[in-house]
Amino acid sequence: MQVKGSKQEIGATWSLAEVLAATGGGLAGPAGSAIFGGISTDTRTIAPGDLFVALSGENFDGQAFAAEAVAKGAGGIVVGREPDPVQPVPTVVVADTQRALGDLAAWRRRQMPDLKVLAITGSTGKTTVKEMTAAILARKFPILKTTGNLNNLIGLPLTLLKVSDAQPLAVLEMGMNRPGEIARLTEIAAPDFACINNVHGAHLLGLDDINGVARAKAELFDGLAPSATMIVNLDDPLVRAMAKRYSQRQITFGLHRRAQVRATYVRLDGEAGIAFTLKIGREQIRVRLHCVGRHNVGNALAAAALAHGVGLNLEDIRRGLAEFTPYDKRLQIERLESGLRVVNDTYNANPASMLAALETVQGLGREHRAVAVLGDMLELGGESVAAHRQIGAAVARLGFSQLLAIGNFAEEMVAAARAAGMSKANCRIYPDKTEIVAQLKALLKGGGLVAGDWLLVKGSRGMRMENIIAGLKEVR
Repeated sequence: MQVKGSKQEIGATWSLAEVLAATGGGLAGPAGSAIFGGISTDTRTIAPGDLFVALSGENFDGQAFAAEAVAKGAGGIVVGREPDPVQPVPTVVVADTQRALGDLAAWRRRQMPDLKVLAITGSTGKTTVKEMTAAILARKFPILKTTGNLNNLIGLPLTLLKVSDAQPLAVLEMGMNRPGEIARLTEIAAPDFACINNVHGAHLLGLDDINGVARAKAELFDGLAPSATMIVNLDDPLVRAMAKRYSQRQITFGLHRRAQVRATYVRLDGEAGIAFTLKIGREQIRVRLHCVGRHNVGNALAAAALAHGVGLNLEDIRRGLAEFTPYDKRLQIERLESGLRVVNDTYNANPASMLAALETVQGLGREHRAVAVLGDMLELGGESVAAHRQIGAAVARLGFSQLLAIGNFAEEMVAAARAAGMSKANCRIYPDKTEIVAQLKALLKGGGLVAGDWLLVKGSRGMRMENIIAGLKEVR
């Protein structure tokens, strides 16, 4: 596929007429021929002339900051109710300011028909796939990509609103917690290429079970235009099954022998990374990843399939994947002054990613001891107890020398680990992170942990497990 720049020059500015047309809102306050420099939702970073969208949630009311936004130079505001007092700038009143933000992003997207949008979702690995895809595409094109955790109903529109004519490609990550969110993100982004990386038991609190997760992820495929391309993981039975319902062009990937983009001769080289042969059709090339974890082969194949769909060749893909480095707090390896090797996988956790992290650490070398410091996996609903028990049993089965657990489900993990053979002395619950740090320092001082040993730290984002690693680095 040939990727071209936009035919028309789309500026970063907005006219009041465009805002009204995009949002369907009503006008209050002065009108005139206002031109807004950009879209802002944060008075801390608003620039003079910006349009301030007053987002509201369960614990905050953005409209309370409308006057502050105007005082800082906002050229106009979008609010969910008639302002009191009336502000001296154009004021667009809408039913839902969050929806209005999405409508503004969708409007901008429609003004750039030559922009190619690549959308990525999945229970695990979506950020890694996004970063790998961006690393490949950036070798040939200026791109826009999701940064940080801006993958939701606020973050994705804010990302898409930054697109310019200089960027012919946008690589967007889509996250969700409940049904309907992916559908709305797809409506906003109108993807040309769409990848569901996998379906695992994550966010079950709002989705009931794994079939609910599958239905929610399928909203990405459901919302595609007939001309779009689907990127399908043949190694995931739920993704493979759902893809059969659609008529769009499909590019398949995986270790599956029928995958169009597949890997063979996979070799795990410990801390040095991973090597495999990438095959696309009848062509093949040897690829090296500078990251750990067998599951990252699948992530790399998803990225390769997306890049192949856009039109990049195998050499471009190889070079891009070689330049990829692990994203923040995702299986990052760090060696402390003591020589202890720490695997920081603290960004988030669900049963699949937790098991992958445990298997990865033990695969890095059994000649040294490995200790697991694990926190709760959140938002699993009725599956929480069973999921934490499975992880505790896996810690014992995989041969970790110790388990230090924290959180509301620490008792479940520890009980399962002990039932699977770990001793009480090596498998304990801790009430807070400070005590975990103290125990780890004591192990380092007493020889329970020595240079070359491994420490895995992992838990859901809400557990802030990275604070344990920070505590270990502190000088007593």
